[in-house]
Amino acid sequence: MRRPSGGGLRRMLSVVGVAVPVAAAVAGCLPAPVTAQARATSTLWTQFVIAAAVVGAIVWGLITVAIVRYRRRPADAGSIPPQIVDSRNLEIAWTVLPILTILVALGQVDARAVSPRVTVDVTAYRWQWRFDYEGTAVSVAGGPDQPAEMVVPVGEPVHIVLTSVDVAHSFFVPAFLFKRDAIPGHPNEFDVTIDEPGVYAGQCAEFCGVFHDRMTLRVRAVPRDVFDTWLAGQVPAAPSTSAAPSASAAP
Repeated sequence: MRRPSGGGLRRMLSVVGVAVPVAAAVAGCLPAPVTAQARATSTLWTQFVIAAAVVGAIVWGLITVAIVRYRRRPADAGSIPPQIVDSRNLEIAWTVLPILTILVALGQVDARAVSPRVTVDVTAYRWQWRFDYEGTAVSVAGGPDQPAEMVVPVGEPVHIVLTSVDVAHSFFVPAFLFKRDAIPGHPNEFDVTIDEPGVYAGQCAEFCGVFHDRMTLRVRAVPRDVFDTWLAGQVPAAPSTSAAPSASAAP
């Protein structure tokens, strides 16, 4: 193996010096988590970024040592360096540990409250959303120029039942660090516990047709007393194309 020249080694180190900070900066470009589930996701992401950086440093270090220290010399022509077989224990360890880490994190993200006080049936359709509050006659549907707004209480789990009436859509709120598909005939269920009052923008994240870009939504988290007042003041929606969408509904 030919020894790398001083210029080549400097170029390699400069590439590493640029790539590592850029990768770290990109890895950190996440919205601030606003839900308990998002915090678990953020923690998992941070752990994996740190683990990847450590593994990357070890690998790059070993490669550099191998290139510089164990390069082939003229006297070594025709000889084969000592061969080291793989380690089954190491293979098992670096396979099992990441799987266990992900399973623990998924258990936190997908955890369900025993008896949530608020359950919202979220229906996706081309090209808007409808929110039906179980146990009430309240139904909120969006329109072409007015995104649907789901009002929920802050600081307590809200159970979401997500479905679609036509094609595959996707419920995505960036601040929740969470995306879940809405698939016709296959409801998806999950809980969301929002930490702070606020309005959080969302959208469909699955290309669903010509007006996909109009399929936006808002989630407004308010204190429990404000939510109760809002819910009591809602007038049940009359049946209409937008409030009760069919597979052919359009804006």
